[in-house]
This record gives sequence, C-alpha cells and structure tokens, in this order.
Amino acid sequence: MERRKKMNKYQESLRYIIDKYIDMHYEGKPMNEDTKHALRLRELVERATPKKPIATKHTRRCPVCNRQISGINNAHPNRKFCPNCGQALDWR
Repeated sequence: MERRKKMNKYQESLRYIIDKYIDMHYEGKPMNEDTKHALRLRELVERATPKKPIATKHTRRCPVCNRQISGINNAHPNRKFCPNCGQALDWR
C-alpha cells in the first residue's frame, strides 16, 4: 500500500491545474502566460507549505535556502518563516 502525504487545499488545487491543464498543453511547447502563472503559483504554494528545519550538529537550517535559523538548543517556534527566503517553517 502506497502511503501518500496529505495535501492541503492549495496543493490539491494546484495539482489539479497542473495535471489537467499544464501537462496537457505544455508537452515541449514554449510556455504561454497561463503556464508561467501556474508555475509561479506552484512555487508560492510550495513556499507556503511548512517544512521542518534541517537539524545539523550545531544548528537548524532552512530546508530551502540552507540559512541558519537557530542554534540546535534554542528553537524559535514563533518564527513561522525563514527570514532569508520566506519558506514557512514547521517546528513540530
């Protein structure tokens, strides 16, 4: 049985648009404005979806830009976004 990660409503809607529209119309053709907007939307949805910081030996780092966001012993659960790239963070 394949275990799928639960998607939020933004991810579900984006997946629908990409599956039904982009894949059907793009297929090697130059990108049109609709494709550009859909790809930009995908980037925004991915950035707004919280990701866990990466724990290293001494720090916690942003999973997208790799910038240090805290020391290993002092998590900042009130910091909801990376100050460098804006990635939403999940401290749980």
